[in-house]
Amino acid sequence: MEVALKTVKRNLSKLIEFGFPVRYRGSEHENDAIIRKGKNGKDEVILTDWYYVHEFMDGELRLLIDNVLASDGLSKKERLSLIGRLEGLTSKFFLSTIKNTDMEVFDKIINREIYITLENIGSAIADGRQVSFHYCDCGIDGKLKEKLDSNGKKKLYTVNPYQIVSRNGHSYLICNLPEHDDLTHFRIDRIKGCVKNDEPATQLRTLKGFSTGIRLSDYIKTHPNLWSGTPEHISFQCKRYMMNDIADSFGTNNRIETMSDDMIRVHIEASEASMLHWVIQFADEVEVLSPKSLRKQIAETLRSALSKYENE
Repeated sequence: MEVALKTVKRNLSKLIEFGFPVRYRGSEHENDAIIRKGKNGKDEVILTDWYYVHEFMDGELRLLIDNVLASDGLSKKERLSLIGRLEGLTSKFFLSTIKNTDMEVFDKIINREIYITLENIGSAIADGRQVSFHYCDCGIDGKLKEKLDSNGKKKLYTVNPYQIVSRNGHSYLICNLPEHDDLTHFRIDRIKGCVKNDEPATQLRTLKGFSTGIRLSDYIKTHPNLWSGTPEHISFQCKRYMMNDIADSFGTNNRIETMSDDMIRVHIEASEASMLHWVIQFADEVEVLSPKSLRKQIAETLRSALSKYENE
């Protein structure tokens, strides 16, 4: 078919007019446009380099695929299926790294209920309802085993759910046990038998210390390893090169004092339980200055660890 260039231009322009995701060079970023002088002496944009705007950029899809590869609870088959559907959201020219990835690297505990668990928790949060579930530990056979109560039966947890967050490569449910007035966490991939209850969930604002609600970024910074506990002021000192680890765990909005010998003093808000486990990772590089109770816990933990290696 022989078609005049003006006809092509007119029809492509109509597609844009009617909302189709078609663009040309310069339509989204004016600096990229090619300008020339028209017959009337005025500047005009050359409509060239037409393209279809996909729902996801290749980089965005690669990010999603990498997260699927590292997701908890999914089998190899489920990961491949989900990645295949993600690849279908872009053009046939998109080639993800999945074809060159050894899926066995991501061998993890499989929980075939994870999708329904996420759906039920999400629905309960939206409707302001409680959820009940069994919580599991990993058995020596590498499979999930439900925790038992004092009678040897599967322990049933009922909680007020508030948020789902990702931290340290895992997804967690931030919630409240009705018999307590603080928050706690459960790994999503270790939950089984999750159901939404008819019982209304306790409003977060009624809990002690959360009268203004919860800001996830602040909560995660004060609980870097997602251990429970009430945040309090903690100060520690370390070398300046530790800033990458500090920013990863506590964010960048902390009060920091520069000292001599390339040292810094850092002031944060965090729970003692979370800080104890964070400091132990860097025991030879970080010194907690306050509070004294945390210094004592660290000393006792290190002495206990040392005794295991000194006793031959």
